Amino acid sequence: MPSVDRLVADLLRDIMLQLPSSIQQKFDFVQVSRFWRGVALDSPLFWSSFSGDVSTMTSHRLPLVLERSGSETMLHIEFWFPWHDMALVPVDALKPLVQYAARIESLDLTFPSVFDVALLQSHMDFPALRTLRLKAPEYSGFPPLALNAPQLRTLDFENIGPADWSTVLVATLDNIRLYNAADASVETLSYIFNRCPRAWRIVLYVWDSYYSDHTADYFEVFARRPLAPALQELELRLADEDLTRVLNTGFSDIVLPTVTASIYNGHRDNNLDILTGALLPGLGPLVVFQLLGPDQIELRDEAGRIRRLECWNDDSSFDGLDVWKYLSRNYALHKTVREIRISAAYWERYIDAFELYPPQRDDGITLGVELVERTSADRTSPRKMRLPGLARVEFIRTMPDSTPASVEGILRVLESVEPPTARKVEVCAGNNTFYAPGGITEGVFDALKNALSNQWVVCSHCA
Repeated sequence: MPSVDRLVADLLRDIMLQLPSSIQQKFDFVQVSRFWRGVALDSPLFWSSFSGDVSTMTSHRLPLVLERSGSETMLHIEFWFPWHDMALVPVDALKPLVQYAARIESLDLTFPSVFDVALLQSHMDFPALRTLRLKAPEYSGFPPLALNAPQLRTLDFENIGPADWSTVLVATLDNIRLYNAADASVETLSYIFNRCPRAWRIVLYVWDSYYSDHTADYFEVFARRPLAPALQELELRLADEDLTRVLNTGFSDIVLPTVTASIYNGHRDNNLDILTGALLPGLGPLVVFQLLGPDQIELRDEAGRIRRLECWNDDSSFDGLDVWKYLSRNYALHKTVREIRISAAYWERYIDAFELYPPQRDDGITLGVELVERTSADRTSPRKMRLPGLARVEFIRTMPDSTPASVEGILRVLESVEPPTARKVEVCAGNNTFYAPGGITEGVFDALKNALSNQWVVCSHCA
């Protein structure tokens, strides 16, 4: 091959490795020209990372992809199989992977309840496996897994679990997520703490966590030291009593950077007890207050530590007035908070809360307002929200695919805020896409600039 051809081939290989991993797209690539096909077929690394679904083309091509991946490259595999139409799923779709188990480094599978996964249920060894993500349908009753993966770093199970936790809860793990994993419980959590000293993130959601039959003495297992020495993020959904006892017993002298507590059917007093009795001890002055919906509160202290409390139910929820009032009265939140994030959908109750305990920092308070949908600002009140020290209003969007907001919606919110007389207040459109005259636009600077009164100024970000 002439030198220029070798150079072109090297560049083409670099480009190939940046392409999406879809099997279909890989085969589209090799059909561009004979030269491209030759370079691709001689590049095992190009075929070693791939993703697919249940299409006939993918199932027929999987053996060819595996063959072209060579004999030494590590495999990174992702497959999604639909739950709504299991007739589309070949029962042996994963069978070609069995003979390559020793080379699989990451495996990410979403599959229906009726599925042949001999790959994961035959006590096979996966000596190179570092990442294992498996998701089955809720209430699928999926058979327990039986595999050995002694070098796992990331484990993510949803609605599925192993026959023997010791085969997957290994000492090398550093990222663990068990979301309604079969047979996972408080005992599993203590098992993780004992066996996984490198774990920096642990998420344990026990779906049927309505009540607890554990005695108080049981939780002394969490008093052992050292307890999860590398842990940075802990997210738990357990029975209320279990959650409180785990946090109070295991972390009474450990202040983690991030803790999320999730409960079911929580009531006002119980919510506040968990928040203040189990989540807040050890934190410094609170500087961020976020209550975007009726079921999740987030607080941050001045050191950046995060505490979240979620309530999963339909008939009980947080009340913005109660939470703000309680934290202001007992933790001086109204004197320390620098950033407040709320939803326009619950505007009225926040006006009442801030009138009782108005934020008092005069060095600049940021108000974040979520416009979930185009009409959410219509729910604001003709009453004025008064925030002494207000310096910035930012419109935030928590869901990337939210319906675009409108410039008119921004103005309706601003009309319901009484700005201070001592300064102009910045207005930031944040990461939103907006409706403006002429259609959907990313840049709303001109529309805002022309519409705002002298009390407001468009921020440099939007400009």
